[in-house]
Amino acid sequence: MPIYLPAPAPTRPADGKGYNRLTLNAHMGAGGAQCALQPKSWATLYESYDTRRARWGGFGLCIRNGDCNACPVFTASLHDSGERAPFNAPRVLIRIETTLPDDTMFAAQPVTALWMTDRPDAPDYRTHGQKWTWLQLTRLRGWELGRRYRDQIGPGFWMLRTPYAPAPHVEVRTQARASLTRHAFMVGGTRAALLACYGRCRHDDGTLLNVIGHHTPGTVDDENLTLGRWQPTVPAGIKQGRHLRREAHRGSARLALYEGRDRLATLSFTGSQWDAEQIHAAETALLDRTGR
Repeated sequence: MPIYLPAPAPTRPADGKGYNRLTLNAHMGAGGAQCALQPKSWATLYESYDTRRARWGGFGLCIRNGDCNACPVFTASLHDSGERAPFNAPRVLIRIETTLPDDTMFAAQPVTALWMTDRPDAPDYRTHGQKWTWLQLTRLRGWELGRRYRDQIGPGFWMLRTPYAPAPHVEVRTQARASLTRHAFMVGGTRAALLACYGRCRHDDGTLLNVIGHHTPGTVDDENLTLGRWQPTVPAGIKQGRHLRREAHRGSARLALYEGRDRLATLSFTGSQWDAEQIHAAETALLDRTGR
């Protein structure tokens, strides 16, 4: 996939009179070769996801004269763990601020600042948001680029969460045993949910753990969620031969996933902060995202 984007060759004006000072300066202002991993706008961010679409113009400058293997930008894109959005939301808004430096006059280059927020209607998005860069957005794992957006506050664009994005407030601790694997969903050091997979895990791509994390409360306590308070409806029907059953377990709410008579997994919830909608979403994920 092309990453190195050489500057276009200079062309002589059609009238054949050669360059004058203005045309030469306009071409020199291009700045040379660019890097398809360094977008500077919504359009070039879209192109950077698949650099076969990338064309010179609108990207940051190449810093290694075309030697991508020795470039820290390219190396980081391959080997770093990526960025995580700090908000547990299905979508976030990237606000774009563009200003001109105060100490320049005619050739001033605009300065762009990006702010990520989960409160798109809030005018004080700086208070409720986090400052980001275009380069960070190229490394945001599990999110897709959404549409451009503009309102009375200003311009921006959406980033949309996918099941491949881990929840920022949840730590999943996995412990494998001979007959089962336990996945504990920890929030602030307290366990909020426990997924036990009997035999081998049926969720190899990891999206099940992420989606359960998305619906886990932001704070939890040590109290049990009793069956008497557990009111959501279990997802009905059978999906590829699998179905759900409720079970009582030490006074807590627990759900079991069966395939025929074989129990594949159990999912239990701890903490009084769980509500019916969150539990139902986690249940649905367990049924929908468990494979064969």
